[in-house]
Amino acid sequence: MSESASQSSTSSPSATLLARWRDACREVWRRKWLWLLLTLVLPAWLLLVYQWAGIPLAKTWQVLLVALSGLLLLAAAGYALRVVFRLVGWPAALRSVSGWATLVVWALLGVLLPYRLLWLVVPLGSIASEAVSAAVRFALADVLAMGALLWLAAALTLPPAHSHRPDGGSA
Repeated sequence: MSESASQSSTSSPSATLLARWRDACREVWRRKWLWLLLTLVLPAWLLLVYQWAGIPLAKTWQVLLVALSGLLLLAAAGYALRVVFRLVGWPAALRSVSGWATLVVWALLGVLLPYRLLWLVVPLGSIASEAVSAAVRFALADVLAMGALLWLAAALTLPPAHSHRPDGGSA
């Protein structure tokens, strides 16, 4: 134990950053029910938005109902983001190179990769197989995006990895 403690106190910034990212992955896995909830709620939310946009507007009360439901959908999305990012200190996180590196990795894994996955269209033999392919791609992109979002929040809120020495002092 003392050997690993001495290595962690003299570890490089990149090793510390990788340890922090690993800890963030563990934190996301510990919160797998939140991840599952977000993964299932986002497509449901998008379905509600599409349904909301397709409501015919003939009377004033229908316009008000559409406006109110749209505001409720936006408030629900804002509240979900607030819950996920409530402990993140953005100014402190973005003052460091590790904070920016974390943001770049998140952008690649949580935005670019799901985007590329959504637009990866492979021509298949039938419409049914293409629909199944699209459903699988959309589900994977959703899981990646929500996992990356939770990972970003965990990586920016966790205390620095290995910040305490074995004798009780701070590094």
